[in-house]
Amino acid sequence: MSERIDYQIEKYQFAAIDESPRLTQQWAEVTEECRQIKAGSEERLHIALLNVDYVTSFEIPFRLQLIRAPQLIDQLRKTLPLGRKPVTISESRYGCVYSIRADLNNVPDAFRYRFTHRIRRVTADGVTTAAYQEIAKQIKAPRERLRLALEAGLSVTALDGLFWFGMQRIAADISTLRKSGMRISTAEAEAFDNLTGTTRRVPVYRLGLPLENNKTA
Repeated sequence: MSERIDYQIEKYQFAAIDESPRLTQQWAEVTEECRQIKAGSEERLHIALLNVDYVTSFEIPFRLQLIRAPQLIDQLRKTLPLGRKPVTISESRYGCVYSIRADLNNVPDAFRYRFTHRIRRVTADGVTTAAYQEIAKQIKAPRERLRLALEAGLSVTALDGLFWFGMQRIAADISTLRKSGMRISTAEAEAFDNLTGTTRRVPVYRLGLPLENNKTA
């Protein structure tokens, strides 16, 4: 039987600094609709693209708890008329805006975000939040947070990376760490979160020998 992790989300606030009341309300409605129907990953993204004036590539994973956002965007671009505009995130990071609206001239060219949350990570061993929080306090660079967590013997899921390490594409960072010589195994775990009300299978990474259900991803 695969590992199961429950993410009990007591507080979750992600928003752009100086976000307009209109966008705040649109995102609140999207979140509520997704929760009510227990929308899956692709469906959550589809609902957001149809109901929010525009979304940035940076915010999509955090707003919708998505772990494969680029792939989902590529898939939906085949059926939705998505416009695209390059933007800057937090003064230095490249990103882009997606929208089904044709005119993107009024969309800002730069974004900064704030993210606050209170989440309990619960496994068969009990509440396991503290170790991830401690690593997040020790260092700011997301990839180094991941390295430290793995070296400490922690199992790290894609959602752990998103919530505590600020990682949107953990698979890319895992690949980089493997190239540096780290021996990292990949398995899967069942993950439930009460914000979306859904259970899904997510990658889980550990340092050491391959697990019984090891994958190459």
